[in-house]
Amino acid sequence: MNAIGSESIRTIPYAPFPRAEYEDRVEQARRSMREHAIDALLVTSEHNLRYFVGEPSTTPQQTTRPRFLLILSSGEAVAVVPEGIDQFYKETTWVKRCRSWPSPNPKDEGVSTLAGALRELLPENAKIGTELGAESRLGFPTGDFLRVAAAIKPRIFVDASDPIFTPLRMIKSPLEVDRIRTVCKLVSEAFDNLAPKLRLGMTEREACRVFELECFNRGVEKTAKIVGVSGRGGYTRPYGVPSDKVLSDGDLLFIDAGCLFDFYWSDFDRHFAFGAPDRHTQDAYQIVWHATEAGIAAVKPGTPICNVWRAMSDVLNGSNNRGKATNIGRMGHSMGLWMPELPSVQPDDKTILRPGMIINIEPSTSYPSYFDGSPKLMLHEEVVVVTDSGAQLLTSRASRTVSVVL
Repeated sequence: MNAIGSESIRTIPYAPFPRAEYEDRVEQARRSMREHAIDALLVTSEHNLRYFVGEPSTTPQQTTRPRFLLILSSGEAVAVVPEGIDQFYKETTWVKRCRSWPSPNPKDEGVSTLAGALRELLPENAKIGTELGAESRLGFPTGDFLRVAAAIKPRIFVDASDPIFTPLRMIKSPLEVDRIRTVCKLVSEAFDNLAPKLRLGMTEREACRVFELECFNRGVEKTAKIVGVSGRGGYTRPYGVPSDKVLSDGDLLFIDAGCLFDFYWSDFDRHFAFGAPDRHTQDAYQIVWHATEAGIAAVKPGTPICNVWRAMSDVLNGSNNRGKATNIGRMGHSMGLWMPELPSVQPDDKTILRPGMIINIEPSTSYPSYFDGSPKLMLHEEVVVVTDSGAQLLTSRASRTVSVVL
């Protein structure tokens, strides 16, 4: 532990994933490549590079120095990276076969080197899968991608996100689940110990800074997304940067935290009432708490994820509370090396739940303010992993009643 003033920041030790973990991921990808008649994968995005390479740097994607991994149908994978990064890869990752170019070079930032490698290593009729589908993003400029596509004809790029990258990353390995379990535990501890450290008269920003310090003290490595919003009798939106608004009697503070441990995410929220919560807020909190319970109970292997949405919707719409279910668009999602990931907890998502999936259970309701009748929002979130027998909670369950700050 490293002392900073009167506080101590904890460092949680962990071993890097073994080479066998990455080899298994590559072999799974190759099986999918054969199934979908794809001859090679071009990996460009930060999160997919982390997934396949174990990219150890904190900023693997930069606008001036893109990095590429070429997974062939057999043989060694090839990294196409800027000069200097090739040695870094050879010394710190399992990838030893590299091609490079002097960088930065805006006029030709790896385009010629990458196109040359694709022409040399792949036949003219090759289909190259890359990140073109839903919720994906290329890790280099679109203009450069189009230049590469033109330079390698008649070889073509096809989408590999929907058939390969997304389904592969959707099922977490035991080592991945352990990373997510660790960060969820650390953030849970920070939330559980936060209320006594808050006080009336704090601003949203001050309260969220205290929370972030709690996270770091327990071993969280990054607090990548901290939403902090509040309002008298409730809040009106689930998004927003903490402001200098002073927290007063009757306010409800919503903190939604996305934190990282070894680049794996946690994402869930908690509520804090400043003074005794009014009865409308209490009612809304209770109904969403029970909807969360229903969602967790509905998580079973072999079940379509839309059933989880339906279980929560039935509680929200069948309740006798003053509010109704919101239309945010979904009531949960997955996460891992990115947040959020597919699948989404939506009424039309038929993805079948399988052991190893991470599911964020996230119901919400709208209700009228006790003070002026204006519409307010209540949103809960917990994180589970799908097991052979059902859902295993990775977060410490939120209390049945709102935490009170006096």
